[in-house]
Amino acid sequence: MANKAIATEYFRNYLPEHVSAKLDFSTLTQISDTYLSDQLRKTISDIVFSCEKNGTSAQVKICLLVEHKSYPDKNTPVQIGGYIFSGLQKQIENKEELSIIIPVLLYHGKGKWKYQTLTALFKNPEPEWNQYLPDFEYVYNNLGDISDEQAETLTNRFLLASVLALKHSFEKEWLKLNAQRILLLITEESEKLQKSFVIYLFSNSGLEEKAIEEILQFLPINLKDTIMNTLDIFVEKGKKIGIEKGIQIGKLDIVENLLRNTNFSTDKIAELTGVSEVVVKRVQDTINNQA
Repeated sequence: MANKAIATEYFRNYLPEHVSAKLDFSTLTQISDTYLSDQLRKTISDIVFSCEKNGTSAQVKICLLVEHKSYPDKNTPVQIGGYIFSGLQKQIENKEELSIIIPVLLYHGKGKWKYQTLTALFKNPEPEWNQYLPDFEYVYNNLGDISDEQAETLTNRFLLASVLALKHSFEKEWLKLNAQRILLLITEESEKLQKSFVIYLFSNSGLEEKAIEEILQFLPINLKDTIMNTLDIFVEKGKKIGIEKGIQIGKLDIVENLLRNTNFSTDKIAELTGVSEVVVKRVQDTINNQA
């Protein structure tokens, strides 16, 4: 999503039309960390963009906040509300005109998750008290509600590969049958994006070494080399360790990089990397002991 072409394609397709039709996507810009409050920087799992409205002489900025979830969490409206008010507070501190923040929730978990707003979290409140709740809507992008045929209409091949990989991330048999096809979709992207995709795909697929080798067998040589070089990052001792165990080592490397280079919380890093919070804390202890 930090890639402007990919982010633009995502927002064009998955924002409601009454929002996307009024945005000038040529002005879409990722907002730097300095814009975010300390609270938002520590907890947000994705990134924030700004975008201008179409046909306006004044600089009317819209902030697009993307939150990503791989499991149902009924309290997410509270989390999103924190993001909104934290972002607005930062705008005030920066002495800016207040810009509306449109939250987008991207969900790809296997559990069913029904959309609900903040008000729904309160059981049997006094009806006249609802006016005191800071209720709001958000864009709910549940990939489980999007058919593969609908996803295939995306013109950005890397975004298509990513949507399919996220949508089927918990379906081992589907990945075994389709991994080669979605890997072919990323052949024209930069090596950096290819490596990121490979790390995600193979660290979440649960595929055994033999299945991975079969998938790689008929890929173009350049893509195959990139994938093998990426997998080699995880495998210090090559075949003695094996790809599957090497991927677990790779997860620890990702945990360490997130701890050293972000302010993400322990539970957020655990969610993003698929390891337990205990493992994250052990890596943090190791880093602290090296200091």
